[in-house]
Amino acid sequence: MELSQTIHLLGDLLGEVIKACESPALFEAEERLRRQALARRNATDAAAAAEAEAAILAEVQAHTTDTARVMARAFTLYFDLVNLAEESERVRALRRREREVGPAYDESLFDTLARLRQRGISHEQMAKLLRSLHIELVLTAHPTEAKRRTNLSKLSRIHAALQQLQTGEPLPREAESLRAAIRAEITALWLTDLARTARPAVTDEVRTAMYYVGEVFWQALPRMYAELEAALREHYPGLSAPPRWLTLASWMGGDRDGNPNVTTAVTAETLRLHRGLAVTRHQEALQDLARRLSLSARRVAPVPELQDWLQARLSGEVPGHITYLANRYAAEPYRLALSILAADLEHAAQDNMTARLLGSGDHRPLVSLEALVPPLDLIARSLPPELAGGEFLAERRRLDIFGLHAARLDVREDSLRLAATLGELLRGLDLDVNFARNSEEERRATLDRLLAEPRPAALAANAGITRDTAETWALFQLIARTRRIYGDALLGPFIISMTRGPADVLTVLLLARWAGCADGLFIVPLFETVNDLEAAPRILAALFTHPAYRQHLATCDNEQMVMIGYSDSNKDGGYLAANWALYRAQETITRVCDEHGVRPTLFHGRGGTVARGGGPANRAIRAQPPGTMRGRFRMTEQGENLALRYANPALAHRHLEQIVSAVLLASAEAVDGSLSSAVLPEWRSILDRMAAVAWREYRALVYETPGFVEFWRAATPVDEISRLRIGSRPTARRAGELQVTNVRAIPWVFSWMQSRFNLPSWYGLGAALQSQISDLQSLQAMYAGWPFFRALIDNAEMSLMKADMEIAAHYTALVPDRALAKALFRRIRAEFERTRDAVLAINGQPELLAGNPIIRRSILRRNPYVDPLNFIQVEMLRRLRALPDPECAEAEALREVIVLTINGIAAGLRNTG
Repeated sequence: MELSQTIHLLGDLLGEVIKACESPALFEAEERLRRQALARRNATDAAAAAEAEAAILAEVQAHTTDTARVMARAFTLYFDLVNLAEESERVRALRRREREVGPAYDESLFDTLARLRQRGISHEQMAKLLRSLHIELVLTAHPTEAKRRTNLSKLSRIHAALQQLQTGEPLPREAESLRAAIRAEITALWLTDLARTARPAVTDEVRTAMYYVGEVFWQALPRMYAELEAALREHYPGLSAPPRWLTLASWMGGDRDGNPNVTTAVTAETLRLHRGLAVTRHQEALQDLARRLSLSARRVAPVPELQDWLQARLSGEVPGHITYLANRYAAEPYRLALSILAADLEHAAQDNMTARLLGSGDHRPLVSLEALVPPLDLIARSLPPELAGGEFLAERRRLDIFGLHAARLDVREDSLRLAATLGELLRGLDLDVNFARNSEEERRATLDRLLAEPRPAALAANAGITRDTAETWALFQLIARTRRIYGDALLGPFIISMTRGPADVLTVLLLARWAGCADGLFIVPLFETVNDLEAAPRILAALFTHPAYRQHLATCDNEQMVMIGYSDSNKDGGYLAANWALYRAQETITRVCDEHGVRPTLFHGRGGTVARGGGPANRAIRAQPPGTMRGRFRMTEQGENLALRYANPALAHRHLEQIVSAVLLASAEAVDGSLSSAVLPEWRSILDRMAAVAWREYRALVYETPGFVEFWRAATPVDEISRLRIGSRPTARRAGELQVTNVRAIPWVFSWMQSRFNLPSWYGLGAALQSQISDLQSLQAMYAGWPFFRALIDNAEMSLMKADMEIAAHYTALVPDRALAKALFRRIRAEFERTRDAVLAINGQPELLAGNPIIRRSILRRNPYVDPLNFIQVEMLRRLRALPDPECAEAEALREVIVLTINGIAAGLRNTG
């Protein structure tokens, strides 16, 4: 079944559901609106387009709120189904390509290692690269995922039925049964609320993350390990990757920055959920292996050390069912050994970890990784190779990858709150009464003195007068307690949002020392604004020459992790200026680390959209500055990316292998300088000049134009987005009226995407390119020869294609100040056209995405179905804002429709924040 046939099937089934659950008349109304939208997009002249648009507006304005709700739900659900169809087609294409080409298809690990060998990377150089290889994906729960987990499960079942229809060669009666099952799931989707009725708790987000860990990554990561080992055997025989080169971390339950719902108790419960998943999954795997490995000791004798271990365990206290198994299967040592380990894990699952972490006493956990691994390795030594591989090896790898913690939990807190916490503690101890209000230099002087002294004897276990301080101090105590009882593996780094100077980092070091958790704790400055990115090397140099911090680095194996933020830098300086600042920051951060003998790891805080560092991950990795990636790579997977990239196991595998491939190829430059693709000085000069122009253009609009904030709030649904129950964290960092300065980058981007401006992903780029367009030849040479510049232009081109100024114009009608609306829209539209024309001049294409016809066709195919949602959204916003009481029942009904359109537009454009 071809893609068009699949979409047609799903559309027909949706139509049947609408007629059955609503009415034939409402179905016909939806079809009429769809035909009008198609006519508008397919019009061959302006008059025909205007006529079709007038018909759409008349139709939408005539709808009651209830009818609009049905229309919005129909188009929204249609996009969910289209997305499934396209994902299914991608899976089929991937399978077809591997079937035709074999395992060495483009960007597979076999292909990547073959290319490295062809480029002249020797065994010694590859061994060096492998020794440093560590890739970590960090799952985060920013408020961008607009779908409920309940509905994601239904969509997953529809996808499974589609796969059986397409690849399973079902009999006619089986095919009919599958179609009936799909219709049933679509019916359930139609009758289920698409939006949440309550804002999710932090632990709900944690459980969502653990769903992906248990259902997708649990299988996908060991497969990546196996494929890298197989590729190494073929191209670099004798070499092996380190045991933990691809791992997971999470922010859910540990990211406190601006989220008052993340408390110490929540973080402790999160750690329990992480450990609970790992313990349960390992227990299930070992029980399954025990049943499989029924080998007789007479046929496959265990090594003596395993026999000794087994005898020692059986001679001690064991559960009753282990005694039963020992009597029944006395000659089957592998079954017995694995059953004992599974019983240990079953016992460990009863550990009340949350209470243990929040209570007193340092009792060790009921089982540890150190107790599990040695007997498993003894079993591996005893088994024939055929049995020591396969599922046994996969489980052994899972213990390396996931340990007993599933994913490391990062902790993040804002620098201002950390300074306020230490300031209150110092005031209570009479050590510095003005610390939080002091200058950077004054805080440094206090910190230098205190870091050279012992912990104050008067520091109480429950220090802090205000609730915030007590909570932050309790966090450091929780970190210390977790590491003391369960070890270091459960926790990731401590990340400091809005790091502005060395004192912010030294503040964390001092608090960690006082709490007893400093040694080995990675303290990670997060540089977010353009100015902070430029200041990063100076701040790091000051830290690397600070005696106390240098002493601390020695406990971290002389490694410094540095996080760079794509979201706030874009909101601060615009698309081009932010990306160039990020590029230069990576170079200077790496350089200052090299100068001080520190091994750097760059942590990329990327989001889903181009404005927040999104786009194809492999292309973004390859576009990093030459020599800055040395096998060590850390990246956030945010919001909707979890569902987009990892809901389907086959697509998850493809995304993972593209990331690993890109990291290996980019890191090869660090092990052989001759392979480095140097950037011409004149190209850098051009980027410097263009970034300055883009910065001025963007700041002039967003931060300096009177009335711009009012325009943004009226011409986008940002106020409605702030009410959405799609994340546990507030929309703004600080309470009060929404402003550009205090709104989080995600709703900032989300609101512009909804209204089809997509402004953060391109604004300022056109003015910058136009300033250099007289030297078009140089710009074209940069596009052809500089991966960074090519990715910059290609990502902007994608954003321009998804934007639509004709649709955006309708949102400007919501702005009360008509003169302001017309002036700003004229300015924005001119920059859009300038950007589009310059991009096409540089890449030499006749129209946007002409060089990527598959994605172009997908966007064009979707537009006629996204447009009605935009028209409905504008009309509902108009009605809502005209109400005298914004909290009345009618307002709530209108907001319900708006939420449906927000879901649908996000699904149609495949972007939220």
